Amino acid sequence: MPPKIDQGLIIILDNGRNVANADEKDKKSFYEMARECAARIIETKILSQAKNSYVGVILLGSKNTKNSVAEQAPGEFKHIELLSALQTPTWQMIRELPESPSKSKGDWMDALIVAADHFKNGVYGVKIIKTKIILLTNFCTLTKYDHDEIQQVLNGFKADNLEVNVIGPNLYDEGHIKNNDFELARLFVEETKGVAEPFGSAMSFLLFHQRKSVNSVAWNSDLSIGPDLKIPISSYIKIDDKPVVGKWTKKVKDPVTSKPSKEEAIKKERIFYNAENHSKVKSDSRTKGYQYGQQIIPFTQNEETELYASGEKGLTVYGFTHKENIQWQCLTDVGLSYIFGRKGDVNAQQTVKCLVECLLELNLVGVARRVCISNYAPKMYALIPNVDNENGICLSMIQLCYKENIKHMVFPPTNLKKYSCTDAQVNAFKELIEAMDLTKAYDDTYDDTEAFPIGETVSPTAQYILDCIAFRSLNPAAPLPPPRDEIMTLFKVPPLVEMRSRGALEKIEKLFPLNKIEPRPKKNKQQQESPQTLTVLPVTKKAENEPFEIPKISLFMDKNSTETTSIGTMNPIDDYKALTNKGKSLSDLATEMTESIQSLLYYNLHDDSKKAVNAMKFFRNECIKSDPSIYNNWLQKLKISLNHEKNTKVLEVINENELNVILKSESSLSTYENEDSQLYENDTIPNTLPVVIDPEVDALFDEM
Repeated sequence: MPPKIDQGLIIILDNGRNVANADEKDKKSFYEMARECAARIIETKILSQAKNSYVGVILLGSKNTKNSVAEQAPGEFKHIELLSALQTPTWQMIRELPESPSKSKGDWMDALIVAADHFKNGVYGVKIIKTKIILLTNFCTLTKYDHDEIQQVLNGFKADNLEVNVIGPNLYDEGHIKNNDFELARLFVEETKGVAEPFGSAMSFLLFHQRKSVNSVAWNSDLSIGPDLKIPISSYIKIDDKPVVGKWTKKVKDPVTSKPSKEEAIKKERIFYNAENHSKVKSDSRTKGYQYGQQIIPFTQNEETELYASGEKGLTVYGFTHKENIQWQCLTDVGLSYIFGRKGDVNAQQTVKCLVECLLELNLVGVARRVCISNYAPKMYALIPNVDNENGICLSMIQLCYKENIKHMVFPPTNLKKYSCTDAQVNAFKELIEAMDLTKAYDDTYDDTEAFPIGETVSPTAQYILDCIAFRSLNPAAPLPPPRDEIMTLFKVPPLVEMRSRGALEKIEKLFPLNKIEPRPKKNKQQQESPQTLTVLPVTKKAENEPFEIPKISLFMDKNSTETTSIGTMNPIDDYKALTNKGKSLSDLATEMTESIQSLLYYNLHDDSKKAVNAMKFFRNECIKSDPSIYNNWLQKLKISLNHEKNTKVLEVINENELNVILKSESSLSTYENEDSQLYENDTIPNTLPVVIDPEVDALFDEM
């Protein structure tokens, strides 16, 4: 049997003098708009990577006559040229489109007949399932065919299932109908179940590149629940993570012309090379191995049998958990699949439906182990009940993250007095949220009032990449253009949303005055040191018998060098008091004070922690007076790091001297009522520090 082609498309482009005049409204000629539309159609076919699609181009009104029907009937079907026969679309088709119209005229009915004949007799060795013709003309040249001949041609089109589409004039606008050819074209469109669109509607449809819709291939397996229950299922991919561009052939650039060669391309080949004797090694005679440190460990076929085997392909439910335990951060972005009962198996479909309803009623989610192919690495998935209006009742399957893939972030508490907001500030933000509702982003003049709907909004990055590929293919030497206005529109706020939110933003600016904070200059050790002046005394001459004396150098310290500028480890309490007298607050000095205390605790060479304990007590008392949250938050983070570093000595010092958190009994501003609340928070805070590797493991790698 011949191979099947999903779709065959012939574009009939009017190139006669009747399309040369410029339109007063669009300031472009009909031919310029038609050529741009034809080029866009071919470009879309190429970038969609539709391999099972053929495209051909016929020029109507060409100065040449080149078609098989004209050869069979001399003197007829003039000025009809088959520019490109039906084939896989290429960039050369766009390059061959004429830049300007000719001075000839052709019959659009002749072009339809030539296109139908090419579908029937011009393609060999393949079977085209669906045939389509797109006619780009303004119908200013009247056809010479009478009513009976037109009806005969129409019957032939209907018998061969040829679909006729017209792009250009509005066939259904009665005010623009000038001749009977509009009615004839409308008759062909309606009888062949085609469409007729003006250039504006057609180009808006071709505005963005669309991926070719392909029916998802089912992944058939058994859903195992316990040792006895196995449900035949079929899984279909709903959302995948395919790259924007698939595999493209890279061509070699000619060094003389600086253009890619049409005959040569890069071909990759994998070979195995022996570095010792500089020879190629056959794939059969090689031994697999794995690199462990700096050593290569061979891996024989006998050892492969002892490897871990995941088993046969399947989906096994490990258990069920409450849906609140599966948060969005636990899910990966690999893709989404829908699970249904096996097609044709009514019992399996009813069982899956019953399972979904039970999970919805109990607010549960399944956790399952999936082996995609036998003995491939297993992965864990969440089976979430889903009631989709379009697809029906099913299970959504999303891959779960492992612990190593989840990144924890700890933020400071916001329930402090300085972060509290008034009712007016909260209402201002509520007003801003309502004003920025994207579901009501446009007025009634638009078909849809929602902006950026989910599942319909295209990716600006993908669109620009495809635009660059198309531009580079047609203009090899020109620099890449900036993104189109249509792409940049995706980054702009809809006008109606911007207008609605303007008043709310002005309220927020008044309610939240912002003060500019100058960044602190970086500390420089050389700048911190007080400048010194060196005075060299002159050398006086001595007698010959007297010994030579070295010149004396006197050091004079600057008067300002004794002033305290930061908190150090020599006397942190005095430094703190000195800086407080200069007008600095507790929040300004807290960072320096805690760094000084931590340095005294960590780098205690003589096991004397009196200075650190005194500084810590002083700092704790200062926080009790003004803001206990500063001390509590710092101590909480310090204890977490000490626990992970297993620094029990410092922890014992803190506990023995009763330097724990400030309780509510000591200060009414504290949020801790007792010590247990702080211990509970320490236990529940996630691990935010890197894993500490045991010294024995490090020594093992050093020896290797």
